[in-house]
Amino acid sequence: MLSSLAESGVVDFSSTKFHPLKYIVSDETSRLVEMILDSYPISNATKNDLRAPTRHFLWYAEQCGIKPEHIDDTTVMSFLIDEVPISNGGSTGRTLRCVKYATEYLRAHGNCYLHRDYTLLKLKNDHRRIIPAYSEDEISGIAQAADTDSTIGKRDLAIILVAYCTGLRGIDIIGIKLSDIDWHNHKVSVVQSKTHTPIVSEMNGATMNALADYILDWRPKCDIPEVFVTVKAPYRRLSKGFGSMIDKYCEKAGVSKIAFRGFHSLRRSFETVMVSRGVPIETASQMMGHKSITEDKPYITHDTRQISFVAMDFSDVPITSGFYFGHTESTRSLEGGAGT
Repeated sequence: MLSSLAESGVVDFSSTKFHPLKYIVSDETSRLVEMILDSYPISNATKNDLRAPTRHFLWYAEQCGIKPEHIDDTTVMSFLIDEVPISNGGSTGRTLRCVKYATEYLRAHGNCYLHRDYTLLKLKNDHRRIIPAYSEDEISGIAQAADTDSTIGKRDLAIILVAYCTGLRGIDIIGIKLSDIDWHNHKVSVVQSKTHTPIVSEMNGATMNALADYILDWRPKCDIPEVFVTVKAPYRRLSKGFGSMIDKYCEKAGVSKIAFRGFHSLRRSFETVMVSRGVPIETASQMMGHKSITEDKPYITHDTRQISFVAMDFSDVPITSGFYFGHTESTRSLEGGAGT
């Protein structure tokens, strides 16, 4: 609201408006929703995400004139097949999770009409695209395309180098504060916006120099704690992603525009380079701040050198027995005879 007042002179109160519930249910059903969610070890934030889909499921049963204790498999499948794709197709994953929770809870509390095990249901994932990361030459070209004689260029260069050097997400780079940088040990400490877990990332000399250059000589003089701020008054921390920024420098550097490749691909490049240089995937995963190693699959693009290694022949593997042992020896004899 303060930002809207500073920019336009008018306060935007839209975020404070009350949004009515989409699916109105009875007080008894509302209490049941809370009991279902409270029976599982999930955070309050997750409960907030799942409250509406759970209410939607029980609301649908109410509209069909069915009490929770009488919900059967036909009702569940009708809800998933006929209701969800029309009214809430964008939240199918969460809805399916709520159906699992609700049916499991109802079955454990006296419902004898549910016979199928809905915990086995799994939403089919979309085809996962393999998006190529930026190569080191491309990143070098992108960095060189930044205008180092302007505040914007100095700021953008520091952002690009921080992203490539640390693998941090754009939202976390936006939130870096001046106090988060350890200049003596070449490190930056942040709390990840996505996972809410702290991570400490090391930075190389080039990145530290770019940061120092921007902060000491080009950053506007202001009391904002974040490192990266707007270039025009009233100064404030950055609030948007860096998609248009990276596209601008890619065009300047002549880097081909590839579908779905943007600023986040710098994070992909960070891990790809690490793994290609022999860093164990477990270590790379920790440096990325991932909770599970399975999260690293989309970030590691194909390494042609590793693929070619798999395709190498077995000429250096000794054969000491078996059918091919004699066959190999005879072949060598023939080859030797042909050469004499």
